[in-house]
Amino acid sequence: MHQIIAWLLQASVLALTGLVLGRWACPLTAGWVTYFLLFRPSLKRQRKEIHGEKKGLRVILCGFSRTGTMSLMTALDMLGFPCFHGSHLAKPSTGHLFLRAFKYGNPKDWNNLLDGYAAIADFPAVCSYQELMKIYPDAKVILNIRDPDRWYNSFSETIPKNTHGSERNIIFKLLTPLLAHYVQVGFYDKFLCSKPQDREICVRAFQKHISEVIQHVSPANLLIYDIEKEKGWNSLCAFLNVSIPDIPFPRVNERKAFETLVNSIATVHSIVLLLYIACFISILLCIIVYM
Repeated sequence: MHQIIAWLLQASVLALTGLVLGRWACPLTAGWVTYFLLFRPSLKRQRKEIHGEKKGLRVILCGFSRTGTMSLMTALDMLGFPCFHGSHLAKPSTGHLFLRAFKYGNPKDWNNLLDGYAAIADFPAVCSYQELMKIYPDAKVILNIRDPDRWYNSFSETIPKNTHGSERNIIFKLLTPLLAHYVQVGFYDKFLCSKPQDREICVRAFQKHISEVIQHVSPANLLIYDIEKEKGWNSLCAFLNVSIPDIPFPRVNERKAFETLVNSIATVHSIVLLLYIACFISILLCIIVYM
């Protein structure tokens, strides 16, 4: 009887240890695997293709996600302003550096994070644009916007649906991917009251952010870029004082491509979780056999 109780205690401790380790090890492992398989090829290609000055931040693109941030990032790359985007946080070490910079506002952390980039976009810029303006006072600010209701329709069908307790991708409930964690801390918690699926809260936050940016940024240093009204390069190039390139303005990150990417991330995390469970069960069986 004592042996059974002792075995049950040992099994309970082992199970608890496995859960704790799994909650730490699985997201980290899956994060690195996701980065190398899904993000590194495109990010590496971006670094090879971009040209231009890389000395300090020169452009802060501070509109909410799903307002053309990926298209504008690509456009800035083409114009010689290498752009840091939320997708770059797929690399776990970069994501951790961002969290440190975001939480403590240390200029050294921001300089390290943005080393080699002349622009920043997506939620890393949204959540810290005022701090970035202080660190890089010569940087110009672009506020990318669109109709609030149309924005929420696009936003709700992509980002929160796949990073905030999605029933379709249950893996996001079991093990929060690192990239989703960065979105949660830097965007959902700060702007959306941690309720990205509440339309009223999100639309109100979207409108409030636009008003605050307009209040905080000098009109001479601000370009309001409505992605549903702007056509081509004209206003962007005029604002940045660069020549208009002889190529079409990029339109990327359509909804289907985003869905494919998120499903791929969920698949990677599922495989990592299953491998971890298999290893844990194997260790448990070995302990039982040799007891």
